[in-house]
Amino acid sequence: MRNAVSLSQPQYVQGSRFDAIIKHIVGIEGGFNDIRQDKGGATKYGISLRFLKDEGKIDANRDGFKDFDLDFDGDIDGQDVRRLTPVMAKNLYFECFWKRYNMDRLPFPIDGAVLDQAINGGGVAAVKCLQRALNDLPLGFKVTEDGILGPMTSDAVSMAQSAFGRKLIDRYRVQVANRYRAIVAADKSQKIFLNGWLRRASELGNV
Repeated sequence: MRNAVSLSQPQYVQGSRFDAIIKHIVGIEGGFNDIRQDKGGATKYGISLRFLKDEGKIDANRDGFKDFDLDFDGDIDGQDVRRLTPVMAKNLYFECFWKRYNMDRLPFPIDGAVLDQAINGGGVAAVKCLQRALNDLPLGFKVTEDGILGPMTSDAVSMAQSAFGRKLIDRYRVQVANRYRAIVAADKSQKIFLNGWLRRASELGNV
C-alpha cells in the first residue's frame, strides 16, 4: 500500500468480504467535511487529516514527496484530504486496519462491526470493545482486554457466536455505545457527535 504508484488500483480482492464491508462504511462516512469539533481534522470517506499525516508521511516510491502529499506541495494537509479517491481510502483501510489487525480472523458479522469501529475510533479501541463484549458472555473464561486481535480473542469470538449467536453483536453494540458516552463525558465539545455515534453503534453487525 505505501506506494503512490499503486494508489489508483485496489489492493484488496474485489467481491471479497472486505470489499462488501468497506463499500458500506465509505457510504456512511461520506465525502469531504471539516468540522471544527472533529479532533481528527478534515475528513473524506472517513480518512482524517491526522490519520493521513501519520500513514502517508513516508516516501515509499522515492519520488521526493510524501506518498499522500497528493498535491505535491511539500506537506500533507486538508487539500490532500480533498484529493482522496474512494479507492485510495479503501486501500488505506485494507492495509492499516483489515490486515494490520488481522480482521480476516473474525467471522461474519462481527468482522464488519469491528472494522467499522477501527475506522471510527482506532483499531485498539475497536478490539478492546470486542474483548469486553466477549467477557460479558458466560464463556467460562476471560480474554485479556489488551486491544490485540490474537488467536485467543479470535477463537473466543468463534465460540461466542457458535454458542450465543447474535448476543455477541448485541454486547458489542453496548460496549461501543459506552465508549462513545465516555468520550463525551470526558470532553463536552464532542457531544455534537453523540447522537450519530449512538445510531452507528445500534446498527453494527448489519453488514
